[in-house]
Amino acid sequence: MIKANYKTIIALVIILLLGGFGSYLRSHQTPPDRPADFSLIPLETDKYFGTEHRFEEFAYEVLKADTSTLRQYRDNDGNSFWLFMAYFSSQKYGAQIHSPKHCLPGGGFKIINIEPYSIDLNNGNQIVVNRLLIANERRKELMLYWYETRSGIIPKEFGLKLDLMKNSVQLLPTDAAICRITVPLSLNDDFDIATEKALDFIRDIYPSMSDALPFAQN
Repeated sequence: MIKANYKTIIALVIILLLGGFGSYLRSHQTPPDRPADFSLIPLETDKYFGTEHRFEEFAYEVLKADTSTLRQYRDNDGNSFWLFMAYFSSQKYGAQIHSPKHCLPGGGFKIINIEPYSIDLNNGNQIVVNRLLIANERRKELMLYWYETRSGIIPKEFGLKLDLMKNSVQLLPTDAAICRITVPLSLNDDFDIATEKALDFIRDIYPSMSDALPFAQN
């Protein structure tokens, strides 16, 4: 009985210490140096021209991002590329990023396939993102998405949580962004050909996407 009470006391002490440490981190949060500025991403490049769009208002209430952009770009052949970016100045206080893995089924899309995918950028760097094939009754879509923080590009949701913990302990800003490229496809379009077109689009626009985010390595 004494041994059991001892274990209970130890558990309570650990809980209190962790709770106190969590409160300390929340009260000592470091703000970002500057917000994201999506106006730095051009609507027109040598290869693509775009237009700004918006979701329904309720979507922004659920998203809880500090700022976001939704754009449709087209190339000279009429291919369509949707760019969505959302920036969160803090991932705390109920403003953590919603994973597409959770949002897509609610939007009527089924995830047919998801895999890590490496992209070689024009500057010689390589980034690893998530490549998805999603579909509903009318069409399918190619989606490429990733997260960015002060640690760089993070493809996985678990890695994002670990990064949040690390930055919190180091009293660094916990800001983060989600970046998503979507290519609408007909039910008969070739997935790999669509991927190559999406990669060309990312290589063209990624430098300005990076500049728009307030992370030290950019």
